[in-house]
Amino acid sequence: MSNRTLRLDFAPKPRRMTDAGVAVLLLCAALLLAAAWPVSQMLATRAELQASLATQQAQRDARSRPAARAVVTDPAERTRLRALRRVAQNLTTPWADVLESLEAAPNQAVALLSVEPSAAKRNLRITAEARDAHDMLAYLAALQQDPRLSGVVLLSHQVQTQAPGMPLRFQVQAGWGPAP
Repeated sequence: MSNRTLRLDFAPKPRRMTDAGVAVLLLCAALLLAAAWPVSQMLATRAELQASLATQQAQRDARSRPAARAVVTDPAERTRLRALRRVAQNLTTPWADVLESLEAAPNQAVALLSVEPSAAKRNLRITAEARDAHDMLAYLAALQQDPRLSGVVLLSHQVQTQAPGMPLRFQVQAGWGPAP
């Protein structure tokens, strides 16, 4: 047997980087940076768009939500607000329907003396004169049949003895729409 030494190489020697390897490594790093730049720009644009969308949604929700009523402590401001509410209520009253219902009732023998509306109570008080009780009751029945009026009632009646023909003066109260 010969005495030859056996060399086992369990760990190979480290390889040296060649110039070509370094050039490929630098080229790959440059390509990675070139690809990452547009991606970072798109992510920044996406974040801006999401913030803009959130702002627009918050504004839309704020517009659709009923505004919280501010507490008014100034008496002059409170009086002004009450007056504004009365005006708004008068403007939303269906005056055309109310007047049409009064005109639609047969009133050849009835003379309207006054019509006093109350928008706050959603009713009106009518003062009229009729030749006799039959005409008064016919007018009252016609008002009660009108679907635009509700709760038509005779409040009072009185014979006018000093007037020629002794007419019958009466008051009627009627409401319109749903009760407040």
